[in-house]
This record gives sequence, structure tokens and C-alpha cells, in this order.
Amino acid sequence: RLGAQEAPPAIISLYPGTGFEAHVDKIIGGGPILGYKAEKATADPKAAAAMPAVCGVEDRNRTAPFPFCGNRFEFRAVGSSQNCSFPIAICNTIMASGMSVLSSLIEGGMSHRDAVAKMFKENRHVIFTGNGYSAEWPVEAQKRGLPNLHTTPVALATFNSPKAKELFKSMGVFSDEECDARTE
Repeated sequence: RLGAQEAPPAIISLYPGTGFEAHVDKIIGGGPILGYKAEKATADPKAAAAMPAVCGVEDRNRTAPFPFCGNRFEFRAVGSSQNCSFPIAICNTIMASGMSVLSSLIEGGMSHRDAVAKMFKENRHVIFTGNGYSAEWPVEAQKRGLPNLHTTPVALATFNSPKAKELFKSMGVFSDEECDARTE
């Protein structure tokens, strides 16, 4: 979880780390799906009395709402005193919708590799390996077409939009009336 004045972030992005990001780019460019090696490294403590410490696979960017931490993504977009059940329900809905799209591509005759590459290419703009607290990030996010839900009214309007309602309804998560009720 993010701490003081950091959560929830107004712009949601994915921080896979530079190694995983490079692998995604290789897949988009025609490379194989398999092949990403999550190899751990060691940090030299620069002290004769201390042993080198095993490090994580990727830098755990503390400014990212979804950083990749070697074998999993962490979800840090929830405030420290907030119940995370509703945000997790939204994340699960998004994931289910994405898997439904992927399944449709494969069932429609596309190869697994090409279907994954297509989805990575269409969603590449959400990957950001920079500083999520920088003044440049909102400008860059706008260029990428990512929403900046910086106030509750803006976030609620997005949640209750026709596009979001259709997604929730198609996944069997919320009806239109339930979306309306959550924004009142």
C-alpha cells in the first residue's frame, strides 16, 4: 500500500520493471511469449563484514500503483486505512474482461502468441517505468490517453459512465442501478 498523501493514485499505471517491459516489447515485435527470466541478483554491501544480499528481480518502484515484484504484481493503489475489497473487485473485473477478450481472440483462430502480442500492443500505453510522483507523469499520461481521476467527482463520473456500466453488466458484477447507487 502507498502511504501518506499517496493513495489512491489519480493515474493508474503498471510498473513491470525494465526487464519485464523489454520482454513485453519483444513479444509485441514478434518474439516468443516464453523466455522471460526472473533471475535474482545480489547487492554488494561494500563491507567486508557483511555478505552480499539477494535482491529482488525488478526494482520495486515505490511510486507505482501496480509494481511487478519478481513473481507477482503488488496492488498499492489503496490508502492505508481503506478497505481494499471494492478496488480489488474492480481489478478482478478488469482482469476478467481482458481474459474474455484474449479467449475470444484465441477461439477465433488467432495463435496464443499473436493474441497475447495484440493485447500487449493495444495496452502498452499503461506501462510506465518512471517516477509516478514527478510533475512530468501527468503530462505523459495525458499523451498516452490515460485518465487522471484526481477528484472524487471525476472518479465517480468515470465509474458511472456508460462504458463502465456496460463492462460491469457484461461481467455480471454490477447492474446499472448498482452503479448509480454507488455514486449517490
